[in-house]
Amino acid sequence: MLSSDLTRPTLRAAALVAVVLAVAAQGQLASAATAATATYEITADDMCCAGCAKKIAGQLYTAPGVMKVTSNVKARTVVVTAKPSPKLTVERLWNAVEKGKGKPSRIVTSGVTYSLKRPADLSPAEQPAAGVYTLSIADLQPAAADSAAKSLQAVRGVVSVSIDAANGALIVEPARGVVLSPWALIGAAQQAKVQPLAVSGPHGRLTIAAAAADAQLSARPVSQGANR
Repeated sequence: MLSSDLTRPTLRAAALVAVVLAVAAQGQLASAATAATATYEITADDMCCAGCAKKIAGQLYTAPGVMKVTSNVKARTVVVTAKPSPKLTVERLWNAVEKGKGKPSRIVTSGVTYSLKRPADLSPAEQPAAGVYTLSIADLQPAAADSAAKSLQAVRGVVSVSIDAANGALIVEPARGVVLSPWALIGAAQQAKVQPLAVSGPHGRLTIAAAAADAQLSARPVSQGANR
């Protein structure tokens, strides 16, 4: 009997330890799952109702790797949670919101913020030169400029690329009637190890900046239709 009485608390302690270990393991799995996802916050200027949010979410769910879309109609923001994938790009998410008639103007990733000012919102001094695209580059060096120009020249629809060393810019001329994607131009410059600060053109002015380390994601669920 003495042996049996001593065993019961021992068994209870062992059971408690097992529960603690199980909870810890679940926490580690949850942390690993969180680390394996990427989050994007998109400002959709024309998302004004739950129906709009549902339409935008439907387009975003077609992008590869998208797991969850959470909308805040009042703030006009959408938070996308996705599994990292080479096929999932900022351009893909931006275009999805465009197709959903959300009129995107800003997208925040873990390290970069892209903000668009459309032509109607630009001041006279900010208006882009007609018929060309201008990439503003910080501290543009001759070797880097030449490399970036060659990379940009390879973009479909580009006729010529000139270097404006005085203003730290690359001027891209498209073929007549061709509309270039600013995302394609950004990608081409980045392939040449050059990081644009902004791309101006018929689309307006798309700026690229490091995201604030303490940026807070503000979207909150507002309708079941915006989530899966």
